[in-house]
Amino acid sequence: MENQQSEEAIRSAPFGRRKVAPRVWIADGKAHIRKFVGEALEELGFITCECAHVGELNAALDKQLMPDLVVVGLSTGGIEAAAILEALAARSFRGKVLLLGPRDSLMVAAIQELGEQLRIAMLPTLGTPFDGVSLRNSVATLLQREERPKPVIDAAEALSAGWLELWYQPKFNTHTLQLCGAEALIRVRHPTWGRSASAIFAR
Repeated sequence: MENQQSEEAIRSAPFGRRKVAPRVWIADGKAHIRKFVGEALEELGFITCECAHVGELNAALDKQLMPDLVVVGLSTGGIEAAAILEALAARSFRGKVLLLGPRDSLMVAAIQELGEQLRIAMLPTLGTPFDGVSLRNSVATLLQREERPKPVIDAAEALSAGWLELWYQPKFNTHTLQLCGAEALIRVRHPTWGRSASAIFAR
């Protein structure tokens, strides 16, 4: 019962007062698009999840908390995008939806209108191609305005749960500008806090 109450509190807490990262699901049929958008949103502080089609989205909705944002790409056409919006509406989705699609496309306009008819909070469509600034501006209302505290994570738990990632940062000789080595950095990808470089490990 206590777990159910805490889960409901997470669902309803406003972004500015919540001490966890916002969640986004990226729904698109092409893996490279999901990866590109996911990495860009992680840089902004989101926890990301990918869905290739409406079936995967439904399965995720059954297992996880509702996301705060769903990004719907139109690379596989309007029928799949419409099915995703209908699936969200059937579950009384209370987050926001961002469409990615060609500028001045009649199909994109029709999907945007469908979302509004289904009473989904539709963000203005992000036309493709887009850059990082445009993406940030599109999701600006969802970004946390106060700095998140550094999470305290048990090192043994992080290791056993597979939350640790090893990133390599190249090192260059300042005189020759040649690559001369690499620095290994540990990053934590926590299921609640998202990706963090500043986690504090508990002993």
